[in-house]
Amino acid sequence: MGQVNWQRTRDILLCVICVGLIFWASWSVLGQFVDAILILLLSMAVAFLITPAVNLLVKHGFPRLLAALVVYAIVIATFVGLSYELIFSLIQQVQAFSDTVVNFFNNLPLGEWFANTYKFLVSQGIPATNIDAAINQIRDQAVTFAQSAARNALDILFILSNAFLNIVLVTVLSFYLTLDGKRIRDSIISIVPKRSLSNVLLFEDALNRVVGNYIRGQLTLALIIGICAGSICLITGLGNYALIVGVLGFLFETIPMVGPFLASIPAILLSLLLPDPFPRTFWIAALFIVVQMLESNVLGPRIVGHAVGLHPVAAILALLVGAKMFGALGALLATPVVAASWVVIASIYRSARGESPDQMLANRRAPWTFRRPRRLMYRVRRSSGEDEAADQERYANNTAFPDLQPAETTEKINESASDTGEEWEKHPTS
Repeated sequence: MGQVNWQRTRDILLCVICVGLIFWASWSVLGQFVDAILILLLSMAVAFLITPAVNLLVKHGFPRLLAALVVYAIVIATFVGLSYELIFSLIQQVQAFSDTVVNFFNNLPLGEWFANTYKFLVSQGIPATNIDAAINQIRDQAVTFAQSAARNALDILFILSNAFLNIVLVTVLSFYLTLDGKRIRDSIISIVPKRSLSNVLLFEDALNRVVGNYIRGQLTLALIIGICAGSICLITGLGNYALIVGVLGFLFETIPMVGPFLASIPAILLSLLLPDPFPRTFWIAALFIVVQMLESNVLGPRIVGHAVGLHPVAAILALLVGAKMFGALGALLATPVVAASWVVIASIYRSARGESPDQMLANRRAPWTFRRPRRLMYRVRRSSGEDEAADQERYANNTAFPDLQPAETTEKINESASDTGEEWEKHPTS
């Protein structure tokens, strides 16, 4: 058990290297289909989040198709309702913002400044025809800019239409994955050789936990940053724009390490355009800097890193390396990739030590337990009496181990007896 099986370790490492090479080659080819891959990944993430609710309804007697339809109907109705309220509020806030910009430029003394500048240039000997030609050139450039903006508006409309189509595709794909995910998984498992089945199940279990916890952790972090961004607007007197800034903060947090910085840009611009921008703008910038530091050094590593089982230092290093090598996408995927790699490495090491995949899987799925101080534990003694054994189990269920399921109490009693057996042999009771 304690000796390392070097031959087995060598074989496993060679398999991992081969899988890595295959993955790299596949990524080089599939890189040409990034959009389709992202849609598939988003569909898998949505299905991963919704499947537990569907499984809960199935356990209560619902057919799986009906359960999936009910859950997706609730999710879509909630999304549409929130989107309607959000878009309505955003339209009002954008209208207020546009009025603010118009008032800002209307209050500028441009007419007086232009007349004085024109007279000054003429007094300096510059011909009026040259000044008029320059003005006409500026006017032509403004017209060109307006035409370009109109073309950009069409591009934006195309992007929005494409985004709507992608949302529909993600919804449809995630629905089918939720409905037939287990069947697809069983089909893949059925082609795995029996000798490798335990290893595949071990890695599947580990990756499920890593990916699921990462998605939940990232959504939690994005929600916190969105609330912080909106709260900063409320605190500094930009309450009318708190919703739009909060939503932008939530969305920008999908780009790790720079989410709060990107969310601060519209808040700072709004503050500069409104009356009395100082010292309000200074406080907005300072508060967003604090949020940025907390997100990068405390919240992100602890929430996301803890969710996937990484130390905060390891999570920070993973973010830095991923961002340096692959940009924003690398920073987004660095934490789950490192966490999954760590699970694989730990599994290889434990396998080399002689632990079977079934044992590792059982240990990883063991529930959380809370050890009581020994002086508060029930004095469990080995006994063959049925009455005493029943009394011990009743005490364990109700008092000593209330956090455990009934099926687990007997195992915990045996563990407690094994840990404290020598102590009670030294102090026998009558």
